[in-house]
Amino acid sequence: MNKASSVILVRESEQQLTGSGCCGRLEGGFVRRPNGESIFAEQRAIMEEMGPLYQGLRQRYGDGVELHVLDPRNSTLIVMLIRDFWRYRVGFREALRTLSRIPVQAVVVNGRLIARGHWPELREVTSVLDRRTKEIS
Repeated sequence: MNKASSVILVRESEQQLTGSGCCGRLEGGFVRRPNGESIFAEQRAIMEEMGPLYQGLRQRYGDGVELHVLDPRNSTLIVMLIRDFWRYRVGFREALRTLSRIPVQAVVVNGRLIARGHWPELREVTSVLDRRTKEIS
């Protein structure tokens, strides 16, 4: 069976930054400090910096790769990581290390943490992805 590779981009979701119930949410551009500075400027920058990586992966692989963007506080992240650990036969120690080291910003390919705390260049991710895709096919 040919398994599609899995890429999980971990970053804070805008909806998770403030209370986002049925009445809507406060977006980063709306909430400002008294001096006019955005309260969520750093999180917004992280979100925007991820865009070229996401678009590059989507353009290069299309539907050939499962590409997900998840908030680190979303319980779906744990479920997807466990699924990928099992699917791609990630060893127990490496799986535990990945689970314990997931920060607010990370890239996980086939259950393996390849970047944390920054967005890697597209070529870095495609290199790992191409190599891992060959291994599992």
